[in-house]
Amino acid sequence: MSGSIRLPNDDKNGYFKKARNWLKNQWNGEPNERSPLLNDQQESKRKTKFRVIFSSISLLIALIILGLTIRYWFKHHDKEVDDGTPPPNRNFLTSTEQEFLDLPSNTSVREYLKIYTSKAHLAGTPNDQDQAEWTRDQFQSFGLNATIDTYWPLLNYPISHRFAIISGPEHLQYEAKLREDPVEEDETSEDPDVIPTFHGYSKNGTATGRVVYANYGRVEDFQFLKDHGIDLNGTIALVRYGGSFRGLKVKAAEVFGCTGVLIYSDPIDDGPLNKEELPKSYPDGPWRSQSSAQRGSVQYLSLIAGDPLTPGYPALENATRIDPEDSPGLAKIPSLPLSWEDALPILKATQGHGVRADKDWAGGLEGVDYFSGPTEGEAVLVNHIENKITPIWNVIARIEGAEEPKRAIVLGNHRDAWVYGAVDPSSGSAAMLELARAFGQLLKSGWRPRRTIILASWDAEEYGLVGSTEWVEENKDWLNEQAVVYINVDTAVSGPHFATSASPSLNRLVYDITSLVEDPRTGGSVYDAWSADYKLSGNQRPPVGQLGSGSDFVAFMDHVGIASIDLAFSGNYGVYHSNYDSFHWMEKFGDPDFRYHQTMVKIWGLLALRLSESLILPLHPADYAAELSKYVNNLSTYTSSLNSLPDAVDKLERTATRFERRLERLAGRLAKYDDLDDVPAHLIQRLEKANKRLTYFERGFIDSEGIPGRTWFKHVVYAPGLWTGYSSQVFPAIMDSINAKDDKLVAHTETRAAKSIEKAAEYLKTK
Repeated sequence: MSGSIRLPNDDKNGYFKKARNWLKNQWNGEPNERSPLLNDQQESKRKTKFRVIFSSISLLIALIILGLTIRYWFKHHDKEVDDGTPPPNRNFLTSTEQEFLDLPSNTSVREYLKIYTSKAHLAGTPNDQDQAEWTRDQFQSFGLNATIDTYWPLLNYPISHRFAIISGPEHLQYEAKLREDPVEEDETSEDPDVIPTFHGYSKNGTATGRVVYANYGRVEDFQFLKDHGIDLNGTIALVRYGGSFRGLKVKAAEVFGCTGVLIYSDPIDDGPLNKEELPKSYPDGPWRSQSSAQRGSVQYLSLIAGDPLTPGYPALENATRIDPEDSPGLAKIPSLPLSWEDALPILKATQGHGVRADKDWAGGLEGVDYFSGPTEGEAVLVNHIENKITPIWNVIARIEGAEEPKRAIVLGNHRDAWVYGAVDPSSGSAAMLELARAFGQLLKSGWRPRRTIILASWDAEEYGLVGSTEWVEENKDWLNEQAVVYINVDTAVSGPHFATSASPSLNRLVYDITSLVEDPRTGGSVYDAWSADYKLSGNQRPPVGQLGSGSDFVAFMDHVGIASIDLAFSGNYGVYHSNYDSFHWMEKFGDPDFRYHQTMVKIWGLLALRLSESLILPLHPADYAAELSKYVNNLSTYTSSLNSLPDAVDKLERTATRFERRLERLAGRLAKYDDLDDVPAHLIQRLEKANKRLTYFERGFIDSEGIPGRTWFKHVVYAPGLWTGYSSQVFPAIMDSINAKDDKLVAHTETRAAKSIEKAAEYLKTK
């Protein structure tokens, strides 16, 4: 329809205008004002009509051929980057989105970060509560309704710690410092009350024994030592960070008979060795220094998330709690984090003993060869910890939707930090406050989102995703009914390189939004800079990762089945979970002018606006189905006994393709109407059904039975790897069964996965 658009009298927020423009652009309806047009004055109506018909037929034939070609290609070339997803739509912003992009300020986001990093704010401490209340007050000052939700999980706090080699050759005996050195130019590092180095959810106790070096502390590393005759029983394992989640290093050591674990940061991993950019340690460069230690949780997060004493239900004040000894998520042996300065004397004590490491086991410390040991001398590890049930504070802000208030987009960032947490998580906390401020400005101008937007500042994420998990467990029924998408930002900025993981149905949206936001470093779009990082060209698209674990999307995605996105700008970040993750580090190395913080706010906000405002939700189930087809092809290389899964995925592909074709037709019909009031009731009903089906699609992948052995995780497609933790495992129940060499369980889990995929397909037809 051409000519000016007549708006309804009650369209104060411009919903229908925005929706109609979006439909035209997203679903190839009428051309918008930026589209090339035929010049009617230079062609007769008859010739124009003939050309339009001829062009339409030619285009239809070409699209059919192209579609068949793409389908064949990706059935047989599943590892290619170009997966048939259309290139991002670079030319479309609604008036609200345009207005929003002018609001985020690098100056104010800097001030928010300065405040968040002014004090250490470990979960459950008075400083943490102060920041929760301040965050709530800020949300309210921006015009958002905000409250604090309190939970009472188990947390632990350090009292004292020690590691020493106490016997053997005298020159090899030593006492570890277990303290990070102050840096004169970084005032927060000199705080005498700084939280000592320790592991969240570590076992309280003392371990004694000789020390064995076990590389990254993976199952295969311990198995290698065992296969080479190294007796691990009663030893203390020295392992380095990397390769797997720290808690699973402790779990593996426990399985192989160790009495304690020391986890150190090797300079070849996040120190200055072999680094191309600024190969210097903090404060001269961005990398980890010799006294720096990585704190962190050692909860067994591939088995369970959240409060370890209330698995599957919220940690309310009077909740029934299981005995800590019965919790599958808690370590059974003590552990400590070490700097490489403290690890070096231990490695010196292993020289000439046990197996000499090959290059895969060798780190970057000078003056030692990486022998396995064990050491001649006995060592003692003391981890004196206070365990207690303590309150934590989630801050929840809500912007009620005007048209569809019972559909919600949830945005989340955790607020708690091991120390100051400039990168992790306060860069995200500052970005969330700036996003809230921008939304507040839009509210003052009369804007209201079509759907509800929730902003959540989570607590106790560092211990084990506790705040978000308890909130999800308490609000599971409501979330299952109303939540559309969860968008997570944890470490918003540690450098200039964009990275994301997402449900495959959201990949196209991420590409579209990043193509609309300018990259501060290059002056082009974030999408183009992201592509350039991977040296891509043509129709190749940068990778969107799979959601594994390690941040607050886990409960949303893996427990309830809510489509999710995780966003970050990454870089040379060598101060992770240390005393040096400070405002000074950020201003000197991470994001000196805070332009990437500002850019993250724009991306986060545009995603929220597009999801909350679009008439048809911008999710693409067919893209998800295409990814599943690749996963099945890959899975078939591990087992030849797949029976029902390939057929279920093929059925989903066909169903999702038909569903999206119907969406295109619906979008075309809706785009013909200038006034929302003129849209026939049957089209409104079809729109409501379509959005309900898009919302519930991800829920289809939830299996109420859960993954055998770790039933809190219920998603049949994605979960954290059983022995890796952070990284995603595709078809986790099936892969766990294959790795366990249990053919009967493989068959059972494949059947369950196939039924869930069939359920997702059915949701596209009946929900």
